Amino acid sequence: MALYLLMITCCYTEITRRWSEQELLDKLVLLPEKLRQEALRKRLWMDKQLAIAGKLLLVQLLNNAMPDAGLSLTDLKYTAFYRPYFDVGLDFNISHSGNMVICCGVLNQKIGIDIEHIKEIDLGDFTDFFTQNEWNNINQWPDRHEGFYYYWTRKEAAIKAIGTGFHTPLSSVDVSGERLNYEGNTYYFQPLSISKDFKCHIAATVNPVNVQLMRVNL
Repeated sequence: MALYLLMITCCYTEITRRWSEQELLDKLVLLPEKLRQEALRKRLWMDKQLAIAGKLLLVQLLNNAMPDAGLSLTDLKYTAFYRPYFDVGLDFNISHSGNMVICCGVLNQKIGIDIEHIKEIDLGDFTDFFTQNEWNNINQWPDRHEGFYYYWTRKEAAIKAIGTGFHTPLSSVDVSGERLNYEGNTYYFQPLSISKDFKCHIAATVNPVNVQLMRVNL
């Protein structure tokens, strides 16, 4: 199904096992040399496979979004903040955590995506990354860890949609409301239900009333 204006398409996959050497080679050959080497520099096998899977999901997104544009991974360019983009109207973002990886895209808008595996952490280590409004909301959740990941995925998705990454201080972006107004743009949040063990949010400059979520087997 093609991706149209005001529709957000998301492709995701779950890494359930280590690929054989032949499977790894078969997938690596689908990537340009630069992306192939980036993946191979990953030390852990899971990190290698997540990196490769993210780029293959981007190929799937291109095939759905702009099948007649003739775009490929060799057309990727990078901003000064090393955010990848194409010289067309499609914006996209990739995120992975645990054994999950997701790639989302939208036409003629900006988008960020973040997925996080819910696990026990010391919330005190993150005090400086949230505003008081955000901490107030987190502390109202019956499970503060679940509340933390709810707002953390919102915050990271927003930072990625803005496009400056961690050059923008996390504490300067308040995601406690249903939308974020930042430097002249409005970003809307949309949670995605991937798995009970993960939290996931989209932040986009269009209210994503129409989100197509596709599981891809790699």
